[in-house]
Amino acid sequence: MKVELIIPALDNDGSDNSAIIEKNIAELCKLYGGATVYDAAGFWINEAGRLFKDDVKVLVSAATDKDSAKAQLRELAKDILAATDQEAVFLSVGGEAEIIE
Repeated sequence: MKVELIIPALDNDGSDNSAIIEKNIAELCKLYGGATVYDAAGFWINEAGRLFKDDVKVLVSAATDKDSAKAQLRELAKDILAATDQEAVFLSVGGEAEIIE
């Protein structure tokens, strides 16, 4: 099944997330044997109603065990939150989306 992590190219303070993105690509390769990465744009609205746009990297791979994949991606998302100035990280396992805050 398809698994995805979305990581902004830049942190909320404007710093480059390339090293974090590369680390998570390597993690997906270790966990699932490979990864595909593509550029996209992510949009969100803050509490004041302002629309924001982020350039993001979408990391995609394929897993065989849904429960294990969810647990593994949740841990990666928590690590991304700890290493960045992000408010949340989007992940999806088998089409089921989750936002880790």
